[in-house]
Amino acid sequence: MTTTPTNYDLILTGGTLLDPGQGIHGRRDVAFKDGLVAAVAEHIEAEPDDTIIDVTGKLITPGLIDLHGHFYHGGNGSAVHPDQNCLSAGTTTGVDAGSAGFLNYQAMRDYVFPAHQTRLLAFLHISAVGLASNRVLGGGLHDMRVIDVDQTADAIKSNPNFCFGVKVRMHYNAVAPWNAREAMKLARKAADQSGTKLMVHVSGTPLPLPEVLEFLGPGDISTHAFNGDHESILDRNGKIRPEARAAADRGVIMDVAHAGVHCDTEVVKAALEQDFFPDTISTDIHIPPPDRTVYLMNDLVSKFHAMGLSLEGAISASTVKPAKVLGLEDSIGSLKPGMSGDAAVFDLREGRFVWHDMAGHNVDGKVRLDTFLTVRAGNAVWREGRLTHMGQC
Repeated sequence: MTTTPTNYDLILTGGTLLDPGQGIHGRRDVAFKDGLVAAVAEHIEAEPDDTIIDVTGKLITPGLIDLHGHFYHGGNGSAVHPDQNCLSAGTTTGVDAGSAGFLNYQAMRDYVFPAHQTRLLAFLHISAVGLASNRVLGGGLHDMRVIDVDQTADAIKSNPNFCFGVKVRMHYNAVAPWNAREAMKLARKAADQSGTKLMVHVSGTPLPLPEVLEFLGPGDISTHAFNGDHESILDRNGKIRPEARAAADRGVIMDVAHAGVHCDTEVVKAALEQDFFPDTISTDIHIPPPDRTVYLMNDLVSKFHAMGLSLEGAISASTVKPAKVLGLEDSIGSLKPGMSGDAAVFDLREGRFVWHDMAGHNVDGKVRLDTFLTVRAGNAVWREGRLTHMGQC
């Protein structure tokens, strides 16, 4: 199939398109116009004024979607620079997982996020100030007075295209065991009151995991789902706990949120062997302590592929599936004509590659996705190791 000539802003030509949202894995050209995908075809006729980038031999995918990261750069001590950490990995949409709460999200919305090319969305923390006090207090919910359900729900309802739900950290450093159950109840109430989703950090939970999962329904997110802590998805015999499988069966999203320390390679391998797959691959990218290794999205897609997930499955868990979680599958997560012009182009680099987790386990792989080009809203914003466009501060 060949398109008739027209003027495009950008054409990617010669590459292999892997777009699980369209069921395409084959040779395609992709053209962009006015910030959107304009055409996808085996050959697209170009006009003399069109910008053409030859990506022959490379893999084209929809722009990756990181469902769990920390992008409130300058707003707290652990948040990263969004464009540097997203666009360099082929990630065009980043979702901040609770860096801010109802008291301090407006600066994130009005000043920090608009200064970047990456599309940036948010879950609000049930704590009024999000993670701002973590470096001095060790967690967000040591004083339960920071929770206000009504104001959290009102902030989310007032920002329907920015805030997508409530985040709560069920971690023993974040909330005291005697307050954990109440914090879960209040987070659930805020999500219900705002009509949005609940995202729960389940790694290191002071509550039994089955009890935490009981709070979650279809579309809610169990983030750090593949952790290796005492309350993991595996029982003592290494089998998927029935409560975890029941949660997945009723539509609870099992999200990776790797973070180095919150994803255990052995848990992932055991889960994959039992046909228990991650719904979404995400980074939990942050500025880590010196002894922690964190990965960007292109490395995590490569790592999960090395652990046995098909390349199509890993790309699906990084594109169309998180788009559906957000309810944005009509605009992002695929390269159908008319959708947002967000794409990634990767070199499939062959060799021996090793990825680590903080439990001392390694993953060996033979293929790594190295980012060649990132397209955001129809513009090449990252190319061959450098940002070509950035937002305006």
